[in-house]
Amino acid sequence: MGQGEPGEGERGSARRRHIVAAVVSCVAVAVAVTHVLAPELKIDNITVALLVVAIVPWLRDLLNSIELPGGVKVEFKGVEQRIEAAERTADAALVGGGDATPRTDDPAARDEVRRLAAEYLTVRKSKRGGSDRTHRMDSIFARLVRATQRLSDPDLDGWLASPDGGLRLAAYARLYAVPDGAELSALADAVVDEKLPFSQYWGIRALDKVADALDVDQVPPRVVRRLEDCLAGQPRGSDRVSLLRRLIAKLYGRP
Repeated sequence: MGQGEPGEGERGSARRRHIVAAVVSCVAVAVAVTHVLAPELKIDNITVALLVVAIVPWLRDLLNSIELPGGVKVEFKGVEQRIEAAERTADAALVGGGDATPRTDDPAARDEVRRLAAEYLTVRKSKRGGSDRTHRMDSIFARLVRATQRLSDPDLDGWLASPDGGLRLAAYARLYAVPDGAELSALADAVVDEKLPFSQYWGIRALDKVADALDVDQVPPRVVRRLEDCLAGQPRGSDRVSLLRRLIAKLYGRP
């Protein structure tokens, strides 16, 4: 899952991919130039294909696939498919939830939220980055979605501003489950400043839900500007890039 936090292994893999992409681009450009300059060669499908190959590595965060001359098709990982899979995990916890979920001030319910928040931080710190850790954290988020729906009056402002990353995730889970337009600005600030990639991913998803509960003209321009700055600072190919682009377009009223 792309929304998981990168560990040392994943960061090393990402660096290798960037190096390979750069080498492939340079080689492809060099061959294309040689092909054009050689007197016996013409600009044909081979040249075009090589030039396309040169830019393909830098477009992987924009495209799912591209077809080269001659019918060769380059496939990229489907960002939208990864997003939809993660969303299904959390939405499963909404079954029978939402406004129909019984609300309580039972201390046991708050203790459950805090337990799950602590479990998230433990898994994040104790397991190496990768699909297994992401799957575990997705499961915890889904349980937070269920657990936070049971609270009648959660301390969302306190959670969003908390230095505890688990409690911030709990706030994102609650607002994902029960969107509250009054929390839009505080949620946006928390998401933009969020240092944990997994948490930021779900914070953006919660923002998307909250935005759906508001009219476009109810969204302060400051919120949109902050999200645009957040987008500019995202790593290439991140699922968060796709989510932020979609959210910003929604807030501008674009289809």
